[in-house]
Amino acid sequence: MGNSEVKQALSVAFAAGRFPHAVMLQGERGSGKSTLAEIVAQALVCRDKSAAPCGRCPSCIRARAGSHPDVQVVRGGGASGALTVEAVRLMLEDAYRMPEEADYNVYIVYLGEHSLPAAQNKLLKLIEEPPQGAVFLLLCPSAEAALPTIRSRVQIFTLRPPEREEAAQWLVAHYGMEPEQARELADLCGGNLGRMQEELKGGGLGQAFSIAKEMAEAMLGTGGHPLLKAAAPLQKDRSLFREALARLAVIFRDACVARAGGTTALSGAVQTVDKLCNLPMRRLLCLPDLVEEYRQKLERNANTGLLLTCFCAELLENGR
Repeated sequence: MGNSEVKQALSVAFAAGRFPHAVMLQGERGSGKSTLAEIVAQALVCRDKSAAPCGRCPSCIRARAGSHPDVQVVRGGGASGALTVEAVRLMLEDAYRMPEEADYNVYIVYLGEHSLPAAQNKLLKLIEEPPQGAVFLLLCPSAEAALPTIRSRVQIFTLRPPEREEAAQWLVAHYGMEPEQARELADLCGGNLGRMQEELKGGGLGQAFSIAKEMAEAMLGTGGHPLLKAAAPLQKDRSLFREALARLAVIFRDACVARAGGTTALSGAVQTVDKLCNLPMRRLLCLPDLVEEYRQKLERNANTGLLLTCFCAELLENGR
């Protein structure tokens, strides 16, 4: 859904027979990078070029099932999913073979958030002088995580979630949700379809939102105990910590906007934002930067317990 400009650009290139040998799809988790890459791969191996991907030919069926011999998925390792040298080496060996059935060898490559420079340099050699018929679809949260030399040799497309109302309508159509409930979930997830589906399967966005609101209100109190109590679930769950920081960032952003006289709200935490507006503007303006600082520290694998304690201390300092 959405991303009409990206889809149009890829469709035009495909129809003209000038599909790039290396494409990078960047976007937040759940924005549809994997889905789009799979559709593109299916189109590239489809036997009916006039209607690719037709979805009916044996090649489309096998590609959709993940069993087509000319479509390979290359993933990294570890918690971050970073691309490894070994994964690139195996891909390099495979890329120089002739396709078994299709006109292309298609590689869907997950770069992860922080792929090792050694792995990226090895990948660079492959996309600088690509084997004939090889197409590389590189997926990552942000192109900035890739080496500049790689970015200069690929066509980069950014995927964004659809409008929230459109996402809510999708929930109603595909999951039979009530419209109001669908809008609430679309607002919570920012229209991100992948994250909405995760939440329906028991994801932690709702919990992160509740913790973020409780922390934001607790920082306005006189003691540190309520804030530490609200933040306690984050100490042993880095993923939940990350989501709570994301929610706090939007809540603090809304408070800054409201304090300056604006009316645009994104967080859905109206009462919490109203309470934060009692803070001086100079303190409010510090809060989004504070969240970003600790988000970066969390991504650098800082000790979670120590990080959370320091974060709460600074929140209290700004809330007094």
